[in-house]
Amino acid sequence: MQLKEYQRRALETIRSYLELLAVWRKKAEDNPDLEIDFPAKAWEKAGMARRYLPRKNGLGQPLPTFCMKVPTGGGKTLLAVKTVDLFNTVYRKRQTGLVLWIVPTTQIYRQTIQHLKDRDPSLQAAS
Repeated sequence: MQLKEYQRRALETIRSYLELLAVWRKKAEDNPDLEIDFPAKAWEKAGMARRYLPRKNGLGQPLPTFCMKVPTGGGKTLLAVKTVDLFNTVYRKRQTGLVLWIVPTTQIYRQTIQHLKDRDPSLQAAS
């Protein structure tokens, strides 16, 4: 199974944003007095077409968020699994972490587990 072209493009865009997010997070950590909204800055530098909607965590700190819109049958579960992998490897630079994944049906649960177990390198986004 190969990723479709639009799936590869989506994952490349996500990878690019996460790389910029890591860079701007470091700048914010190195310059706490500047109070840099690093997710918004990374979004701006990534040249995203849509406006960024800033969010804050419970401590009032910038919270990186983004949303993917994928039509029915477009591979949302597969893209979400690959996005979690990118988030861990590109942004967090770790292979482990806790992910709370809530699904509405047993069918989607099984599909998610199948994709999470699949370590097929042909399904990886371009590095």
